[in-house]
Amino acid sequence: MNLQEAAARAPFDLLVIGGGINGAAVAREAAIRGLRVALFEQDDFGFGTTWRSTRLIHGGLRYLEHGEVGLVFESLRERGRLLRERPHLVKPQPFVLPGGRFSRRPSWQMRIGLAAYDLLATGGSLPRHQSLTSAEVQHAVPGLGQKAPGGFSFYDARAVAPERIALELALEARNHGALIANHASVTTIGHTDGLVTGVTVVHRGEEFEFRGDHVINAAGPWVDAVNNTTGARLPRILGTTRGTHIAIELPAPLPDAAVLATARSDGRVFFALPHSGLLLVGTTDVRDEGDPGFVSPTRREAEYLLGEAQSLLPDYGITADMVRYAYAGLRPLLASSRGPESAITRKHAVVDHSLAGGPAGLYSVAGGKLSTYQPLAREALRAIGIHWGSNRATRPPARLAAGPGLEGRVLDHIDRYGHAAPAILGNAGRVICEHAGAVTAEISHAVRSELAASLSDVLMRRTGIAWHACRGLCCHREAAEIMASLLGWDASETAQQIAAYERDVAHHLPEWSDLSD
Repeated sequence: MNLQEAAARAPFDLLVIGGGINGAAVAREAAIRGLRVALFEQDDFGFGTTWRSTRLIHGGLRYLEHGEVGLVFESLRERGRLLRERPHLVKPQPFVLPGGRFSRRPSWQMRIGLAAYDLLATGGSLPRHQSLTSAEVQHAVPGLGQKAPGGFSFYDARAVAPERIALELALEARNHGALIANHASVTTIGHTDGLVTGVTVVHRGEEFEFRGDHVINAAGPWVDAVNNTTGARLPRILGTTRGTHIAIELPAPLPDAAVLATARSDGRVFFALPHSGLLLVGTTDVRDEGDPGFVSPTRREAEYLLGEAQSLLPDYGITADMVRYAYAGLRPLLASSRGPESAITRKHAVVDHSLAGGPAGLYSVAGGKLSTYQPLAREALRAIGIHWGSNRATRPPARLAAGPGLEGRVLDHIDRYGHAAPAILGNAGRVICEHAGAVTAEISHAVRSELAASLSDVLMRRTGIAWHACRGLCCHREAAEIMASLLGWDASETAQQIAAYERDVAHHLPEWSDLSD
């Protein structure tokens, strides 16, 4: 069904704005419960905070310091569920927590915190924490250099591609009858006599009116901007903070374990974890209330992270020349004017705007973590009066069997497609990106089955090629030619797509030399 046909039909029960992990989850939960749902995303599914996160599905060990036991418990419960239901996208991740100068806490405090973490993860499948000797810490993370006086190991989880979790949720919503549209921008939330009446959507230059008496605004860092389209004076909800990361290509094999350490310069907690063949180091936490569409890493933040990586891992001899790119995203946190940015709660909230003079039927969701999208979605539905329906578990895909003549890295890469992986493997074609181990069949699958409409959609958020050291610039022209044959692009459109991708890479994944303040 196209948008024109959908708009002409009966009103929707629920209109969801924002196709990140939270908005897609709301649409899925509503569709499963039999509601007539439409989901609109102004760019691509998972484009905003979801795509630009630290890519961890964790309970949040440091949140225990702030007494947020409930949040940690909920996050650990959801971590366990995701490891069971989406094992192709959420993987166990070992961590090392070195002591001494690498930590701001004495060993006895770390031991108590980790024991509490294990206790809150009751029923989980991951190993419990262990004490490590100095030699064991050094073996787990060879680049540490100066010997840490022991430490601890514990397990959390990482998201292979959080943007694909958002995509899967949106596609599952569609499978249950929802209308989903990316590159569809909501320009107005309509209301009459204090009641929501629907939304105006612009898609490929055409304007459509969708009727509905419930709207959930899940636009992430754009929540306040979207609420402004009502024309009403609604209270500000968000206090966004910017998180920057750098991706380093080490001169030695990546350690399997991630490191959780304390920054020497300011005492902040930061991560160093393997991702896409690189070492991801982050993150910063800086208040940023600028336009989310133009968020970009700054040189100052990248230099801070580089300095901490050099201090943490001196034996790797890390230099700026090894930084393949930096990236930044905005956390759509609840507005707070007190305390440091790192102390702002990561809890989510569902806001009923009718309680503050806004139109009845308009709700916004804010805050939350990657791991807690499902509780957030269910709370949002309860807010609009939906208390019925089953809480269906997602059936995990079968393990991917090896194909003839394909390397292990290719199998590892194709595994991210879950239930679709066997079909992609069966028609793999040739390897298109040596860094990622991606194959040509992934391009076709993204266009035919996953609503990819642009080269950036495919290389950044379907295949994940852009996250590797090459940033997709070794294969983007070939990928564009494949897409052109599928979508009927002429030479001019193909060239425009290539140029647009190069601009997106320069903005979202800039090299060290392109960073500025």
